[in-house]
Amino acid sequence: MIASVVLMALVASAFGNYTCPAPGFKPFNCPTLSAPPAATDVLSLHPGNIAGIMALGDSITAGFAMQDLPLEYRGTVYSAGGDEGALTIGNFLKQYNPNLKGQATGTTIPLTELGAGLNFAVSGARVKDLPGQIKRLSAKLNSAEYASLKDEWKLLVLFIGANDICECKSMTAEQFRTDLTAALKLIHGTFPKTFVSMMTIFNISGVWDVHSDRKYCDTAVPLLHECSCLVDDQSLLRKMDDLGLEVNQVTKDVAKEFAQLKDPLFTAVVQPAVEKVPLKTFSKDYVEDLLSDLDCFHPSLCTDQGFAVGVWNNM
Repeated sequence: MIASVVLMALVASAFGNYTCPAPGFKPFNCPTLSAPPAATDVLSLHPGNIAGIMALGDSITAGFAMQDLPLEYRGTVYSAGGDEGALTIGNFLKQYNPNLKGQATGTTIPLTELGAGLNFAVSGARVKDLPGQIKRLSAKLNSAEYASLKDEWKLLVLFIGANDICECKSMTAEQFRTDLTAALKLIHGTFPKTFVSMMTIFNISGVWDVHSDRKYCDTAVPLLHECSCLVDDQSLLRKMDDLGLEVNQVTKDVAKEFAQLKDPLFTAVVQPAVEKVPLKTFSKDYVEDLLSDLDCFHPSLCTDQGFAVGVWNNM
């Protein structure tokens, strides 16, 4: 397996061009604002009130293979990326609070649980793994570097569920609900003064449809076996689609449940920016730029930029 990944990395790096479909995304140029008054309620937050950005999730939030090598590109990931010039929620927020903490920079080795900045997503994670990420994030927040954030407002971006949907033969929406609710209860009890942005997910089976005529991808997807239900079996693809719809509804239900607590120091909202990305309607050439050239499965840098812009416009 390691030899196969190395070979694919070499092929991807040779043919990857890192270009985004026209017209692409312009640099973030929203005007700066004067410092807002201190917020006393989570529902009255302004961008400048956010002092810390945090992220939990799986390989999408870790930024795996975004730039075609088997690395996690956390510095450019849509949520908490902090590389200079990257289109990320963290960089957008920093325009309104230059003292923002928590952004990740650079790359990490896949599967690390050590995180970077306050991004503690782990490649391969499922919803049941969130308590471990929360524990490690809490420990980092209690360190000298981040202790000041305890009494400051924080944005937590949570994107989980892709790997659960990929286990469509054994995973159920009911189990996802149980695990996600438990995770949100832990987040609520661990991180005061936090606005949780919960991402819903795109139709994963669409990835199979759009790569089906690329010989390299026909080899990479089954060889890497990153998604057990993403195979040439229409019944499994349909089952994965159905589970994806159910998981998105569960995410909305759980977010609503915690929003209805009306806790002035905590809320959860759904971010549907990527839920209905119509991969099947795009041309093959266009879609090739939206997926990693390494595994033909993970979002590319171009797609992550779209995630960031879409989520920001919804906030």
